[in-house]
Amino acid sequence: MVINWSVSAGCTLKDLGQQEEMTAYTGGSVLLPCYCTDLHTKPEGFIWERDITNRDTWEEISSESEDGGDYRCNVKEKGHVFIKLTVKGCILEKGSEMLSITAHTGGSVLLPCYCTDLHTTPETFTWKKFDTNRSTWQEISNESGQYSTRVQLFNDHSPGNLSLLISHLTEKDGGDYSCRVMNNGSKYIRLTVEAASSPSDIDSKFFIYAAVGGSLLLMVLGGVIYWRYRAQRRGQMEGCERKPDLRRDQEIQTDCEVLYATVNKENKCNKVQETDDVTYSAVVHSNASAPADKLMDTEDTAEYAKLN
Repeated sequence: MVINWSVSAGCTLKDLGQQEEMTAYTGGSVLLPCYCTDLHTKPEGFIWERDITNRDTWEEISSESEDGGDYRCNVKEKGHVFIKLTVKGCILEKGSEMLSITAHTGGSVLLPCYCTDLHTTPETFTWKKFDTNRSTWQEISNESGQYSTRVQLFNDHSPGNLSLLISHLTEKDGGDYSCRVMNNGSKYIRLTVEAASSPSDIDSKFFIYAAVGGSLLLMVLGGVIYWRYRAQRRGQMEGCERKPDLRRDQEIQTDCEVLYATVNKENKCNKVQETDDVTYSAVVHSNASAPADKLMDTEDTAEYAKLN
């Protein structure tokens, strides 16, 4: 019987000696890949190291070191894989500018504060209000104090959205607020809370607006009526100016008709006269002893005559 022995060559790292670049966000998680080409093999020993000085000085990773930097997975006597990790933190949008917001008592207001990249999750952040009596910043809490059950955050739905919603506003809520992200600065907001308008003020404003609107409507209607009246009067004036010319044309036409009728009548009379002047006669000779009657025929009449 022949027996074949297979001796494993150990773990051969995939992408041996190469460097891979990766990006992660603060508050999140990241997986640095390092594995053998054959997952069934087991390396004799391996270690994860980090370059803490960026000068090829590698030390074993500890919980106290920062996350960003150069890493390597070192397998004993088999080489290593390099990974460059970039960790993005929360950079506040317009963090250096003071934002002014005005709201009304009894309503709600949203104090905006968010990271430029909404995927980033800040390690810690706090909302504070400046206490003018003590000249200090007081942290805002939803559990106790002035803002009990009146404030709400939105970072549960979007990690980079740190905005604060305040409900049932009072005049005491007015003042300066700050949204502070650890090691990444603060955003400042000045809130002004004004008294809400009473129903009587709303009614008076409504009547004022209604009166102004009604006046404008009457002015427009008056202008339309006046414009139509002017157009009608202009048409009447133009009609009056055209009447003398029309009358003169009618008189000329009448004269022409009378002249034509007169000439035509004279022509007819001349034709009748010319017709009447033509007379046709015939003489018949007879040997009879008795006198013969002579018929004279014309176009219009017939005459009989005796010839002796």
